[in-house]
Amino acid sequence: MIYDKDHLQMSMIQSLAALEGCTVLEIGCGEGRLSMMLARDTRRYIAIDPDREAVAKALQQSGNAQFFIGSGENMPLGDSSFDRVIFILSLHHQNSLQALLEAHRVLAPGGRVIILEPSAKGEFQQFFHLFDDETAALTSAAHAICHSPFDLIRHKDFAVPVEFDNLADLYQYPFDQSPADDTGRSKILAKLRQFRGNIKEGQAIQLFDSIHIFSLKKRQVDREYPFDPSS
Repeated sequence: MIYDKDHLQMSMIQSLAALEGCTVLEIGCGEGRLSMMLARDTRRYIAIDPDREAVAKALQQSGNAQFFIGSGENMPLGDSSFDRVIFILSLHHQNSLQALLEAHRVLAPGGRVIILEPSAKGEFQQFFHLFDDETAALTSAAHAICHSPFDLIRHKDFAVPVEFDNLADLYQYPFDQSPADDTGRSKILAKLRQFRGNIKEGQAIQLFDSIHIFSLKKRQVDREYPFDPSS
C-alpha cells in the first residue's frame, strides 16, 4: 500500500503554516514518516506519540526531528514554548478538547495550530468504519475545534490517493489492527464494489482519503475570565 505518494499532506501543511525557523510540536506522529520531512528547515521539531513501537521505529531514522512517547492530553512541556502545533490525523484518537487546550497552553502568543482530520464520509474512512466506526470520535473532534480557544484562519478540504497493488494488498491493510479474516474480507469486497463495481483479482486499486485541514491561531484568554469549553 502507498498512502499519499506525492506528499499532498506535507504540501498543504507547509502552505498554511510556514515552518522555517520555527519550534514545532507534532502530536500523534506515528512512525515519523511526515515528521522527518516537515522538520527539515525548523529550528526545533518535537514529535510525540503514545505508541511505543511506532516511536521506536521513528527513532531509527536520522534527521532534525526528535521523537518521544507522549500524549496530547497531558504534555510535560513548558507554557508558550512552541510556534506551531500539528495534529496529522490524530486529534480524534484522544480527548480532542483536552488536547487542544494543551496545545493552546504550549503555544507562544500568536502561534498556530494545524489540524488534519479525515472526513467520516471519505472513501478510505468508510473501510475503517467496517471494523471500528470512528464517526462519533470524528464528530467530537470537529466540535472541539469549534469550541476551542483558537480563531479559525483557514479551512480546506482535499483528497489523498491511497494505492493498493491488488485485492490481497487491500485485505492485508490493518483497518482493525490485524489482517481481515473471511468475514472481514467479505465486508471489504462489498464496500469496494459499492465504490468501484466489479474488481479483478490482480487489479490495482486506488481509493481516496478525504481530509479536512484547519489553520487556527492562538486566542489570548483573559486570566480573570478563563475559556469555558461548555460555552
